[in-house]
Amino acid sequence: MNTTTLKNTLATILLTGLVTHAHTTMANSVTGALGAGRGTTDYYRVTCSKNANGDTYNLKVNVLDLLPVAAPLISVQAVKGVFGANTTDAVDGDATNAPSPTAIPTGMIYNPITKKYVKSINSGNGVYDVRVNKTAVGVENYKMNVNCYSSVGKLTGIAVKIVQNQ
Repeated sequence: MNTTTLKNTLATILLTGLVTHAHTTMANSVTGALGAGRGTTDYYRVTCSKNANGDTYNLKVNVLDLLPVAAPLISVQAVKGVFGANTTDAVDGDATNAPSPTAIPTGMIYNPITKKYVKSINSGNGVYDVRVNKTAVGVENYKMNVNCYSSVGKLTGIAVKIVQNQ
């Protein structure tokens, strides 16, 4: 009897580990909830990496404000070094409609030859800090779409890790 319980417990632990691993290595969308407090923020660490489609050229992220319909608007910010972007879903509770516009972290890069700053969207492989927050008090649910793309628009490697879930 104890052997059966031990086997079932071990199988559950292994299955949970596999599901968790699949979520962090293949995730393209994340569903979350923000608590009632004004400053509630969910924080993710997204790692874009090279795969068979090549190196990552940029990260693209958007957010969909799900039910319940409440006063706060949901926003997402993505930052990597000098690259950053923000987007907000302007319509609350529209799960059947479009999410926010897509945000692509960009930055101003200094070109020493022309001695000018130029806008660059080649934020590349590496770790991006992604935060989801809201504008006011009230519980909100969201779905965040996050993907890494090569310079020709093909999906590259991605790992999403939850750092803070409020």
